This record gives sequence, C-alpha cells and structure tokens, in this order.
Amino acid sequence: MKLKDFQQAVLGTLGDYLGALTEQRERAGKIAQMAAANPELGLAVLDFSAAAWAAMQAAGKLPALRAAVPFSPRRDGIGRPVPSICLKVPTGGGKTLLAASAVSRILDQWQGARSGFVLWICPNEAIYAQTRKALRDREHPYRHILDQASGGRTRILDKDDPLSRAEVDSQLCVMLLMLQSANRETKESLRLFRDRGNVHGFFPAADDKPEQDRWLAEVPNLDTYSDVMLHWHVVKDSLGNALRAIRPIVVLDEGHKGYSKLAMDTLYGFNPSFVLELSATPADRPRDTPPVYSNWLCDVRGVDLDKENMIKLPINVAVKPGNDWRGCLRDALQRLDALQTDAERLQSECARYLRPICLVQVERTGKDQRDGNHVHALDALEYLQTLGVRDDQIAIKSAE
Repeated sequence: MKLKDFQQAVLGTLGDYLGALTEQRERAGKIAQMAAANPELGLAVLDFSAAAWAAMQAAGKLPALRAAVPFSPRRDGIGRPVPSICLKVPTGGGKTLLAASAVSRILDQWQGARSGFVLWICPNEAIYAQTRKALRDREHPYRHILDQASGGRTRILDKDDPLSRAEVDSQLCVMLLMLQSANRETKESLRLFRDRGNVHGFFPAADDKPEQDRWLAEVPNLDTYSDVMLHWHVVKDSLGNALRAIRPIVVLDEGHKGYSKLAMDTLYGFNPSFVLELSATPADRPRDTPPVYSNWLCDVRGVDLDKENMIKLPINVAVKPGNDWRGCLRDALQRLDALQTDAERLQSECARYLRPICLVQVERTGKDQRDGNHVHALDALEYLQTLGVRDDQIAIKSAE
C-alpha cells in the first residue's frame, strides 16, 4: 500500500524523533554511569524523553499550534521515563496504517530488534474486531507491514492466548486488548493479574529465592503472593506481570479515551517502553497536579486529507463570529429538525430509513469539572432541555 504524502511526512517526523530519542538515551546512560561512579558529584540522571522532545522543538519539527504547551513527561510503574507521543490524525486519515508503520520504525530505530511485544489497545469492541480481522489476515497491508518488520514472524494474540518468553524473544507478538479490559479495577481485567497456567518462562521457580528476590528488586511493581511454606514473596505467573517484565510497545488507538487517571495509571503500570497514541481529538488534563498534556508529534489537518482526495462526502460548514455557544446549539437543533423532516419525507417516498443526529463537543465532561468558566456537558444538556429536547433524546459520552 502506497503511503500518502502526509503519512510519509508523519513517519519522517517519527524517524527524526526516534533518532533524537536514541541519542539522548545514550547520553543519559553515560550520565547515569558517571553518577554511579562518582556519587559525591550529585549528578541528576537525564530524562532522555524530555531531552529528545526539547531537541525536536529546538529544530522546529513539532506542531506550531502546540508551541506554548509544555512537554508532559510519563513514567512507568517503577519511575522510569517512558517516551509517549501522539499522532494527531483526522478520522479517515489512516491511523491504523500509520500505527503499523510506526511500530515497524520503533522496533528498528528504538529497540533495534525484529522481535518483541506490542500491546495494541482498542477503544471499543467494533474497532477491536476490525483491527483484529485486519492484523490476522496475512494478505492485508497492515499485516504485510508487521511481517516485513518481523521477517515474517508475527503472531497476533488475544489476552487469553498462551504466551511464553521464548515466543516474545523470537517473534513479534501483537496482543489486542480493549480499553476496558486494561482497566485495573474491573472484574474482567483482574484476570490479567491472576496466576494462570499458560504464561511460561518469564519468572523463576517459586522455590528459587535468590532469583525471586532479584526480579522483585529489578521490577518492584510485580504482583506477588506470600508463600507461607517458603516464607517469601513469589511473583505471580500472570499476564500482567509478564507485560511488566517485557516492557511492551503500547499502541493506544483513540488515545484521548485513555486519559482518565485510572486508565493512565494502569497503562503505565504495565512498564511500557514506548507509548504511541493515535487520535483525531487528543485530550489534555490541565487541571491535574501536575497537569497532563498529550505530546503531539504531528498535527495532520483536514486539508491534508483533502489534497489526497480522501474526503469523499460533501461537507457544509457554517462559521459564525463570537462565542455564543447557546446560539450555536440553537441553530444546530433547528438544522437537525430540518434534516429530520427531510428524512421522514424520504422514508415515506422510498421506505429508506435515515436517522439524523447532532454531535456536540463541549469543553468539559467530568463529574468534578463543572466550574462555570467552561462549557460543560451538563450546561449543554440543560439548555437543550429548555429548547424542548427530551432526556431520552440526549446521550452524554465521557472518557470517565
């Protein structure tokens, strides 16, 4: 599959970033060695992910629109820096194609390997099924990209499939997971952290205390159970622990949906080595302490898709001056009513059913984010109610 110009540009920027990241990681390693050899110097270990971002910004390779937004560092479950970037690509811009191509480059430039583990997180069942079908099809372009990266040794996994250390070391294992399954506090996801009989070769035998202690010293966020007979903690042979040991590349499809505190704590608790978000509408959490921002590596616009003839449907855009959101909502409702009338006429004439809908994007949706200064989902709901819209005609979708 031939990449579009804007897709090639995105991957070119990713390549530049991976080059900067590799350079800064080597620099951080040298500083860490010097600090360990000379503790009296009090040298601070470099956050290579922040340094690489600064280098990209200094070179003018990051989106100008986000110039005033600070870099938002990420750390894994034991405090190590995690490179985390977002490819902002409009819906229909080939995010899955870009994700597969990006994984290939991350393996090559960042990990220097053809094998490894990718945790591919999907936001819902529909996208999960669609992605799974494409990646399992050896004739599909997405699978071709992964097979080229792995030398034809790609294995697509579901969360309940058997997994061994030998497979991770010799193949490119891509495990698909739905976002709710990755949520640490749901009943379904707790299965990820239980002992199971089909996860092999990651941890030592329960009675090998020196090796058990070594693993817990190196990866202290591993789940354990206390063995009464042996009198020490034993690492569970769970998928969750295997992920923490592997340090997977994480692909977060519709990345803005994984920005709740619980989702982020769980995601980074898997000790990822790299997190790649893909979203048409990246999320920020500026009210957090410290604030959390999406690190946009690129900003693909609708005009870029239009140049490639990727926008097929007619789009009518009405632009109005001012910031009267109520007036905008009122006009949108009037337009929706007109479309509903047209849809009913069409159904009566040719028995074809269409259901017009109106999508309203607000500034805040969270339970504790209604501050009076930003348009909250409940503000829009209450105003729609004053216009005669019934409660059963309104649905609120939140990342929470």
